[in-house]
Amino acid sequence: MGNREEIQKLLDAYLVNRANREEFDKLLFILSTLDDAEFSEIVRQALADDAQAQHADFIDNRVEQLYPEILTKVRESTQEYDEPANDAKPVIRWVWWKVAVAAASFLLLLWAGIEFRQTDVARNEIAAGITIDEIMAGSNRATLTLADGRRVNLSDSQQGISTGNSIRYLDGTEVMDSSANSKMDFSDVQLLTLATPNGGQYQLSLPDGSRVWLNAASSITYPSAFTGGKREVTLRGEAYFEVTKDAAKPFIVDTEMQRVKVLGTSFNINAYSNENLSKTTLLTGSVRVNARSDNDDLRNEKVLKPGQQSIIGDNGRTVAVLEVDPTTAVAWKNGLFDFHGLNIEEAMKQIERWYDVRVTYKGPKPAGYLGGKMSRGVRLSTFLEFLEKDFRIQSEIMPDRTLVLYIPTDKQNSDL
Repeated sequence: MGNREEIQKLLDAYLVNRANREEFDKLLFILSTLDDAEFSEIVRQALADDAQAQHADFIDNRVEQLYPEILTKVRESTQEYDEPANDAKPVIRWVWWKVAVAAASFLLLLWAGIEFRQTDVARNEIAAGITIDEIMAGSNRATLTLADGRRVNLSDSQQGISTGNSIRYLDGTEVMDSSANSKMDFSDVQLLTLATPNGGQYQLSLPDGSRVWLNAASSITYPSAFTGGKREVTLRGEAYFEVTKDAAKPFIVDTEMQRVKVLGTSFNINAYSNENLSKTTLLTGSVRVNARSDNDDLRNEKVLKPGQQSIIGDNGRTVAVLEVDPTTAVAWKNGLFDFHGLNIEEAMKQIERWYDVRVTYKGPKPAGYLGGKMSRGVRLSTFLEFLEKDFRIQSEIMPDRTLVLYIPTDKQNSDL
């Protein structure tokens, strides 16, 4: 488990609001290497040892603000924290224990928003006035393109939209005012496109009740109503689907390199154009995956079972099937980066999309694999500090948001 005493010391300091920024970053990094059982044991001990923890309200509010689906899941599935027998100390209320487990399982100990007592923080100032510390994580941002070409900038205070007899946000409010909405004739089927920019994410409830979570730099084109014998959408980028079962109307997802056909299931598709591989990961149910050839013929069909992932290379000719941990593929939906098995260049593609930066390399590209998990709520500067400490990779941010990574030479090190 590593240095148990050091972990406990850092966690104790955090719980009583005595952790500075460096200590908190170190704690977050260490926690990312632990499995749920190890972390739960440590947190339980910390709560029993120190009943004056001050962050219960903050963690509760922060998780509720950023990760409502996770909070709901935890509240439904987590048992109450029982008071130790014959313990004279006051016991932390059960809601704190539930949210502490959420933090343990999903690494939601976010330092964003915490006021650390720190002075003389080094800033990487550049000509345009932006600093690395000022580049924040992504948020709920998207545009909806209507059939007549109009583009609607969707509210960043909302999590998603639903399409039926009208277009509404998930809380029931209308996306457009009544006059604009009335101009749309929903009696006719229209093609709509929901798109997220770099640093954006959004949810979509389709006309049949199926749900879609759209990752950054992605788009989905879908009809305002599903007619005929199938339900078909087109995806660019990455999305997680929970499809409503309808045996009479199979659900089809078309991407540049593949076609995925399902009846009712949950799965993730990663089909970014700047990635060499197109992946479909199945969580529940079953799906049929076909590679798509240059002349749009379908070939090499594979049927996936839960826990399997199909991979189509850039030649588009074969479909390979692997046994995987499906939670890794949907980590982004749950507010996490999961770098397991990714080299630095592959990991930085996720960083580019989520923080809206363009990564380039000065000198040879750094080698190595990152591993571990990190909350998508942390600032870019925190991630870059990890790169520097563990891989000696340094960075510069340019006025156009180009992030330059490099490993300093011995001469550069001697000049520092």
